[in-house]
Amino acid sequence: MEVADYKRERSTLIIAVLTLVTVGLSLIVSTGQVLSQQEEAGTQHLILASRSVLQAVDSSLRRNMTTDAQGGATFGAGAAEFFRELEQSGEVLFVGLIDKHGGRVLTSRSSGESGTILFPPDALRTLAQTGEWHGRVGFGLASAYVYGKRIIPGNTGSMSIARAETGEPLPAFLVVGLDMAKHQAIYRKFRQNALFQAAYILGAAVLIWALAMGLIKRREMAGKARQLERFQVKLLDNLPDGLVTIGENGAILAANPAANGILQARGEGLAGKLLDDLPDDILRCLAAPETETAGWRQDSVRGAHLEILSVRMPGSSETDDASRLVIIRDRTQIRTLEKSLSDAEKLAAVGTLAAGVAHEIRNPLSALRGFAQYFAKKFKDRHPEEVYAQTMVREADRLNRVITDLLYLARPRRVTPRLVRLRALVSEVEDLVRFDLDERKVNMVVSLGPEEVWADEDTLKQAVLNLVLNSLDALKETDGGARQVDVASGLAKDGVWLFVRDTANGMTKEQAEQAFEPFYTTKKKGTGLGLALVHKTMRDHGGKAIIDTAPGHGTTVGLFFPDHDDDVADDTNEADAERDS
Repeated sequence: MEVADYKRERSTLIIAVLTLVTVGLSLIVSTGQVLSQQEEAGTQHLILASRSVLQAVDSSLRRNMTTDAQGGATFGAGAAEFFRELEQSGEVLFVGLIDKHGGRVLTSRSSGESGTILFPPDALRTLAQTGEWHGRVGFGLASAYVYGKRIIPGNTGSMSIARAETGEPLPAFLVVGLDMAKHQAIYRKFRQNALFQAAYILGAAVLIWALAMGLIKRREMAGKARQLERFQVKLLDNLPDGLVTIGENGAILAANPAANGILQARGEGLAGKLLDDLPDDILRCLAAPETETAGWRQDSVRGAHLEILSVRMPGSSETDDASRLVIIRDRTQIRTLEKSLSDAEKLAAVGTLAAGVAHEIRNPLSALRGFAQYFAKKFKDRHPEEVYAQTMVREADRLNRVITDLLYLARPRRVTPRLVRLRALVSEVEDLVRFDLDERKVNMVVSLGPEEVWADEDTLKQAVLNLVLNSLDALKETDGGARQVDVASGLAKDGVWLFVRDTANGMTKEQAEQAFEPFYTTKKKGTGLGLALVHKTMRDHGGKAIIDTAPGHGTTVGLFFPDHDDDVADDTNEADAERDS
């Protein structure tokens, strides 16, 4: 039986899940790197733009800004025009001058608007220490990217800022703030597109993963289905019972080897044939039952005893031509065993009877036979006394043979197989029945193929004698025609057949079926033990006895002796040698 490998299924699932996780993590990392690079590129653009604007503003302010008496800075007409151009560009949010403490914008857009720049603490320290800083700051409700640069006192001319109490110039920082709204909008759109692409790729990966898992699952299921199919095929091919599937149109869809063997279907077997094309006995076997609950039924096909069950296939229509499954069991061997058991029971009964009466009959029978012989001698040449005495002797001998046969049937006897020469054995039997052959004008013909057989000589001789005597009795009741008894032998595949044939009237089928049963006879004075003894002899040899007969065609009894075992032959030869010595 094949067992599915579930560990392989679990390992495949684990690999697929790890693959999906790896793809997802890789996509997340790559998307984060792209966004980070895009943000860095935007920041570099802002730095360059703010630096350029700052340099332009620095140049313009140096030419157009003046300081009043209170220390405030004012712009000239040229600076105002320059600021309007910056406002119209939409890029510059503010331009101003701050001291090192930051806080308030000293100078902003040309419109005069002012606000508080929310510098980080480290930004002002960096400005004071290095003279230059750039970064993101808050300006009111807006967000700006600021680039600031120190304005060196003493070199700035009119841009210097002085202390009120001392007049000492203070360091000032020129700052330019670019509006980040457009930059942030572009970045958000880029991020949205990047996230959408990542989600799309991830979704496509999940879909491909799901499809791949489905494909793998289907392949695994297909593999299991193939395994199950192979298992079912092996199971059905090796079943001892026959299975035949019949379609709605009467065609045989499938038949396992057991069905072909049981029904003895030759050639290509039963599959693919129509019921109407089959022989009558097979058609009768596969025919639909009269009722759905018919159950098992008995039938015989070509000498085989069968049990047949026909069941409707699920989903088929409620008609006689519906799809059916026919199950066929060969019960020939069981029937043979049952018959053997029945014969054994009868023989046991015979043995019980024989053991009980043999002793009681033989002693008085010997006395009666002795007195009969005495009277036969005393009344010699006297009629009818001599005839009566001789009749008593013959009947006593016949009764003694019956008792001997009963004891032989009852007592288990070990056969001693050896190589027997059939021609010599048949000649001895012919000599024993010569008087009957001549009296009844019967011709005995001997035609031997194999002239040797492995058997117990005494029991074989008794069996052949019984068969020849039965043939003579049958020919005695035959009027006219050829009166002949044939003794022949033939070689089989695994043994030797010995046949005894006669040209009498033959037997009916019912008579042939009961011929081997003890005490069954059709003769007026028969005991019914002759063929029973023959049957027992063949069972003791491990062979078999068959009857081929028909009314008006005579009777043939075949005895099959299987080939001997070499080991048994050696043991038998040694035993014979010891006995002879």
